Amino acid sequence: MKSGWMKGTMILTITAFFVKLLSLLYKVPYQNISGDEGLYVFQQVYPLIGIYTTLNGVVLPTIIAELLLTYQYSEDIKRYIKNSLWIFGLVSFIGLFLGSHLIAYMMGDMQLSWPIRMVGLAFLLIPTISYWRGVAQTRAETIHVVGYSSTIEQLIRVMAIIVALVMVQGQNVYKLAYFAYLGGLCGPLLAIAYLMIKKLDDSPRIYLKMTHRPHFFKKSVYLFLSAGILIIFQLIDSFFVFNSLVNSGVPALEAMSLKGSFDRGLPIIQTATVFTSAIVSSTVPQMAGVRDSKERKKVFNASLFMVIALSIPACVGLFSVVDELNIALFKDSNGIGALKLLTLQVLFYPFIFLCTAIMQQEEQYSKLLAAVLGGVLVKVVLTGPLTQSLGICGTAIASVASLAMMALINLCQFRKMMYKKSFFNLLKVSFSTAGLWLVLAYLEPQIPNILSGLDDVRVYNVISLAIQVGAGVLVYSVIMGIFLMTSQVASKGAKRRKKPAKKQTSTKRKPAEL
Repeated sequence: MKSGWMKGTMILTITAFFVKLLSLLYKVPYQNISGDEGLYVFQQVYPLIGIYTTLNGVVLPTIIAELLLTYQYSEDIKRYIKNSLWIFGLVSFIGLFLGSHLIAYMMGDMQLSWPIRMVGLAFLLIPTISYWRGVAQTRAETIHVVGYSSTIEQLIRVMAIIVALVMVQGQNVYKLAYFAYLGGLCGPLLAIAYLMIKKLDDSPRIYLKMTHRPHFFKKSVYLFLSAGILIIFQLIDSFFVFNSLVNSGVPALEAMSLKGSFDRGLPIIQTATVFTSAIVSSTVPQMAGVRDSKERKKVFNASLFMVIALSIPACVGLFSVVDELNIALFKDSNGIGALKLLTLQVLFYPFIFLCTAIMQQEEQYSKLLAAVLGGVLVKVVLTGPLTQSLGICGTAIASVASLAMMALINLCQFRKMMYKKSFFNLLKVSFSTAGLWLVLAYLEPQIPNILSGLDDVRVYNVISLAIQVGAGVLVYSVIMGIFLMTSQVASKGAKRRKKPAKKQTSTKRKPAEL
């Protein structure tokens, strides 16, 4: 039974990573086909799909599974869950469909109303998909169904969007977005078909009356905040960036192009954050069964070292190669200043992810809410003024500052769990990263000589990128390996010195008692 849960959870983790990667990478062909203006239109509405995906894929199935197990699939709890899901789905659909003009007006572009309506249709599918994913998540033998259904949904959505793009290529960018989101509905529809084919069992185990209403919506909000902070930041950008650029005197068409250039950062930066977060998340479950405070500190600091060892070199490496990456993926170097600033997000997000996952596991929702509200407040306050004064570079600064605020709040919340040696671990990683940076700085001027025969700019940048990344990873791994080996030798030597000497037993005989 235990091995079944472990296998199912592993499948769920791998498919979740694959789904996130797919949702980021298909924006590259979208931009290549429709340009920065097309990416702007798609990305203005995308945060709404991001909310749908986060709720439908992670948040709601988790809560539904918990309630079904608590109340043993009783008819009362099933009725309550289904009613709650349909209320949420219908209210979301009506709000997006009837309020599409208002939302588009607040975003500064009235032509976004029809793409917004298409997204609203997806929320009508939430009750069916979320419920059956929740049912599948309650058993070891069916938990893999959740991962497979998510993969089917995302894979079909991506394929449908690209097919729709190719079919209506050359049309108005708003029509492209409309048909892309319309085609994207094929994904959840096929996911429903897959879930129906599996014939999952939700029959009651025992009769158990629901004595009080569970906090369904409240818990959903908390879980969404822990899983969807980057989606919230993107939604804030949708309302502030284009409006701020136009208010600063930038023509509307140029503002669209600038916002589209800024949105290139999503697949570039978040691919790195998704990768590092996936590795970090593998360490979090180890804290679940640990009750001893010393042991918990040990596990937390091991996870913290992994965060430091991944985030700092990932940030430095991405900063060094983002020029080549931008041209290789998007054909030109537009928005490079903002993209370089956005790479600093990689420095903070893995640490935030670690702390958020632990707070969610321990149901410390007040701490979680404090960190999220701090980050959102900074983002809302800074985005408008900085974008008006510095353009999309100002938007990038606001994004980095908001994550830095969240990281600072988390640091204050978890400071008592940190060892003092975490500072020395930081020094080790910093020295290794310095070696990585020196190698990249040396290689960059040498690459034109190495690849002098190549005329294609994109191929040149792809090969240049591969050389720099390969060399950087090799050098960083070697230096970190040396540091780890020397620290292990030093710790073993310290243990030997601390080992107390065995007491010698006395050979003298005790005097006889009188």
